[in-house]
Amino acid sequence: MKRQIAIATGLLLTSLSLHADNLFQVYQLAKQNDPAYGAAIAEYNAAIEASPKAMAGVLPQINLVGTHSEVYDENRKVGVNPATTEDYDSDTYSLTLTQTIFNKSRFDAVAQADALVAQAEAVFGNAKHDLVIRVAQRYFDVLSESENLVFARAEKKAIAQQLDQAKQRFKVGLTAITDVHEAQARYDQAVSQEIEAQRLYDISLEILRELTGQLHTDLSKVSEKRELVAPEPADIDAWVDTSISNNLLLRSAEKAMDAAMEGRDLATAGHYPTLDLQADYTDFSSSGGQFGLFEKDGTTVSLVLNIPLYSGGGTSASSREAAANHQRSKSLYEQQRRATIRLARNSYLTVISAISQVNALKQALVSTQTALEATQAGFEVGTRTTVDVLDSQREMYRAQRDYIRARHGYILSTLQLKQAAGTLTEEDVRQINAWLE
Repeated sequence: MKRQIAIATGLLLTSLSLHADNLFQVYQLAKQNDPAYGAAIAEYNAAIEASPKAMAGVLPQINLVGTHSEVYDENRKVGVNPATTEDYDSDTYSLTLTQTIFNKSRFDAVAQADALVAQAEAVFGNAKHDLVIRVAQRYFDVLSESENLVFARAEKKAIAQQLDQAKQRFKVGLTAITDVHEAQARYDQAVSQEIEAQRLYDISLEILRELTGQLHTDLSKVSEKRELVAPEPADIDAWVDTSISNNLLLRSAEKAMDAAMEGRDLATAGHYPTLDLQADYTDFSSSGGQFGLFEKDGTTVSLVLNIPLYSGGGTSASSREAAANHQRSKSLYEQQRRATIRLARNSYLTVISAISQVNALKQALVSTQTALEATQAGFEVGTRTTVDVLDSQREMYRAQRDYIRARHGYILSTLQLKQAAGTLTEEDVRQINAWLE
């Protein structure tokens, strides 16, 4: 039995593989192949065009128009014969330059576009963070379900050995038939648990494949040699302050509020006059007509003033709509600010709790292994029953599963804390990757 315990414990120090994919490799594949991240890139590339589009409204506008006409005239005078006809060509070329001098709507549109681009940058930055979290979550889910399957198989094998032993002891009259039935029931239950563990493992593989487009059946696992470290700084309020300053979802809400404010100004700008400078150059030539062969060119420079007097109430309605949208964005910002504070505090407390939980489960694992050895020894001398041994085995395997999951949960919670603080980077993935073997 000691040898069985040693083998089961050795499962915690999981085997190395020369071809195992590590976390950073999976992350790089996800960057290239995850459809959600690809859509975020495209959305960002589209959103940042708002700035040059708005800026185009205040930059010079130059248009060239050319017209070629073939004219056929037939002139008839009453009482005069025959009628006269004329066939000639005419060409007109016009070059127009328009420069905005004052147009509050266009100036406000530029300011709003800048806020929208800043919001898009924050949204895309959060999409990068989200990809890291999704990759890590699914990566460690696969590892957890893989370990769960290993333990389920090891537990079934141990119970099978206990069942064989109970049958042999029953044959020689050293135990009752109830021990055999109990061991058989536990074995049947272990078979069912193995089937369920296999299903969960297969599902976790498919969920990870959704990110990368590839099946990852061999992943590098967490080294037992890594010590768990507390967040630095060890001050929950400092993490909250950092989150308020850097959290990307909060920054996105802030920029959305700025864009809504500019949109309010943009809506009221419809009441303001506009002033444009316009320069026209026209070249006209005709080979016939009333003036015969005729050519003319000229340049006109104008100031165009437009004063809106009444637009049917549309501008006022748009102003009220924009003001309501601005108020909505302020409420959404406050909602996100509070959520950010909650998330930062919860994430910090989760990391601290995870460290304590891992240490407690590590000690529980040692205790369950010791208890199993003692129970097995008692069974050999007749002071403990088969049921006692099976219960001790189950507790040991449960402690192993919980310990592995807790270590994975700690790693994920550290990444989530940095995401809440807005400080998560690709380097954090590399650091976590160094924990693997």
